[in-house]
Amino acid sequence: MKALDSLRIFVIVQRKGSLSAAGRSLSLSPATISRRISALEEELGVQLVDRTSRNLKVTEAGQAFLEHAEVVLEAMARAEEAARNSKLLPEGRLRIHSRTQIGLRVIGPLLPGFAQRHPDIQLELELSEHPVNLVEQDFDIDIRTGESNDSNFVIKRLLSSDEVLVASPAFMKVHKRIRHPNDLLQVRCLTYKREHEAVTWKYIDEQGVQQELAIQGVLNSNNGELLRLAAMGGMGIALLSEPTVRGCIQDGTLVRLLPEYRFAVRAFSNGVYAVFRQSRTLPLKVRAFVDFMAEALRENDGA
Repeated sequence: MKALDSLRIFVIVQRKGSLSAAGRSLSLSPATISRRISALEEELGVQLVDRTSRNLKVTEAGQAFLEHAEVVLEAMARAEEAARNSKLLPEGRLRIHSRTQIGLRVIGPLLPGFAQRHPDIQLELELSEHPVNLVEQDFDIDIRTGESNDSNFVIKRLLSSDEVLVASPAFMKVHKRIRHPNDLLQVRCLTYKREHEAVTWKYIDEQGVQQELAIQGVLNSNNGELLRLAAMGGMGIALLSEPTVRGCIQDGTLVRLLPEYRFAVRAFSNGVYAVFRQSRTLPLKVRAFVDFMAEALRENDGA
């Protein structure tokens, strides 16, 4: 590692701007740092630092060497961190945010299995219907429906999903003639609504063109779980994320309507995603949670 030490000394000298400042950072004397740089120059056969200037100045050859040296040191830091992590177990507090229904119906049932596999991670799961700022609100992971284009974050799809129309068997006995999306305008609907926004349900028609329906719900709520319960009780038709109602469709407590059409509340998102911060080395606890959920949800999706 002696060669890497010389690289590190050279890079820090350039960042600090002087031998004395670099010496304080490295706990080495300026004379020692000067000797190490001279030895590096002798080994390379080029002058890296202009010693005729009053201020420390890198030469053209030194600048070219510096750029590559920084890349080497960055790669070595990642390699060292990976080696250390391989000997460690995920641990510590892990703060997660999720939309309420996804948290209750999709993520929540998998938490006991995750805790059994990673007993040293302390989970905090906050459920809400509001977007969160991962950095400002100190969340490690946000579980979202729909992709995000924010390049500041890593986005990993956990599960492919669409939104589906569902109603109770009793409701469908009374409303048997729902054969086209336009028929939804004539029946009782249960709508997801935040604040004062208008409610529109989107669908793809027979020609592949996106259409919109202005829905006047008999029940409006910003909580998908409430809408699921209302639909099970026969109150009307709800448009909900498929993974959150899959079990109800399988056991017959809810019936899926118009499966030949693709629907969405706001946009055709086709997925549940884990969003987390960019990091040179992803914390083990974050990697453990994301990998566990992706694996478990893939298994459930294929079941």
